[in-house]
Amino acid sequence: MAVGDTGSGHFQGSLQEIIADSKVHFSKANVCLPLVTVEAREKADTITFPVYNLGSNQLTSADIGAHSEHDSTAISATALTSEKKTATMDMYSVRVPIHDEVLYSSSDEPSQVISQLLGNAVSAKVDSLIVANFDNFSNTANDTTNGISIDDIFLALASLQVSNAPAPYSLVLNPRQVYGTYGLSNDLVTSNQFGGSPSSQDDMLRSGFLGQIAGCDIYTSSEIAIASNNAIGAMFSKMAIGFGYAGQFPNVEVERDAVRLKTDYVGSMFCGSVEIADTYGVEIQSKVT
Repeated sequence: MAVGDTGSGHFQGSLQEIIADSKVHFSKANVCLPLVTVEAREKADTITFPVYNLGSNQLTSADIGAHSEHDSTAISATALTSEKKTATMDMYSVRVPIHDEVLYSSSDEPSQVISQLLGNAVSAKVDSLIVANFDNFSNTANDTTNGISIDDIFLALASLQVSNAPAPYSLVLNPRQVYGTYGLSNDLVTSNQFGGSPSSQDDMLRSGFLGQIAGCDIYTSSEIAIASNNAIGAMFSKMAIGFGYAGQFPNVEVERDAVRLKTDYVGSMFCGSVEIADTYGVEIQSKVT
């Protein structure tokens, strides 16, 4: 390298490596993004999700009437409601500085570790933005006294079916809503109501996790907070929640600050999340501690 060379070629190569690693780990770590409706724009301050037939005026079978060729009256008009649900974009960012002394004294490659941490942090933030919508669902299947049970799951499923929410459905819970004294595992393993078909109990005992109940895929996210001994999970259709982003997502950059003998690794995203269809999701709040 020539004297005075800033090493831009070296850091450009590092940048490509960091972005690639970050995206790989982001994909592996992310829980909620594949479960919701996603819209992307090159540039946008807000992203709108159109919603049809869920307002006060809905087109149903009751609006379909008999009409013969001898009927001279006009077919009655049926009002149909359409709404716009808007996700407002916000900028989220994180910066991790690595000083040269740390770089040269490390036996491993810090850039690889940073890429993993940045990817995991960004994916966790996306999860936190999405699960924040769970508390907005009007329909509930809550048990803040005894903890979650199989009955709560079927109650939520019934609510989605009655609302004609499009399948498939996803169930996202705090880990303590699945494991432990107040978790779903306790009801599965100890309940007698499944005595005739114990395969679900066997799966929980052997693998420590149950991937599906009643056709509903189960996921856990630590981004669901615990407050006053309760956690708020949800069962929902993909059309219940929207997530929008603009520009590169996620955006990971490397900036060399030579006069301070350090390199900054910066992760950012311009995004937002919003509830789209209220009746397509069910809040499941339960006691966990």
